[in-house]
Amino acid sequence: MRENLKNGFALVEVVIVIVLVSGSFLVFLEALSQAKNMRVKSEIVTIQSMLLSSKINQLRSNGFENIPQTHNFVSFVDYPNYTYSLTCSYVNNQLITSSENTNYKLIELKIKHSDDRYPIISDSFIMTNAF
Repeated sequence: MRENLKNGFALVEVVIVIVLVSGSFLVFLEALSQAKNMRVKSEIVTIQSMLLSSKINQLRSNGFENIPQTHNFVSFVDYPNYTYSLTCSYVNNQLITSSENTNYKLIELKIKHSDDRYPIISDSFIMTNAF
């Protein structure tokens, strides 16, 4: 009696392998998509941080008397997708907002991207003309 040996894979085995490989590709593609989104968000936040630092340095170099008044969001010339808002108010020695002119100004600066999905980056600092 002769034995009939078959070499190869059954159709069920091949289908199972295809399903498993397809599932792993879907997970891989989703991970690539999320990585791209995180890269874009990271780039936007980095640009916002750079613009915030640059604007703070510009305001400090202008001096106490030349701080612009409070205004809503204004676009950056070199970065039209980014805008900044400035709030300037006088504060007293205890850093409490004052209605009269003092030697201290509280400056609040906010930077935002035109796409509202990204967070607003902000910072506050005190300037003085007293030395």
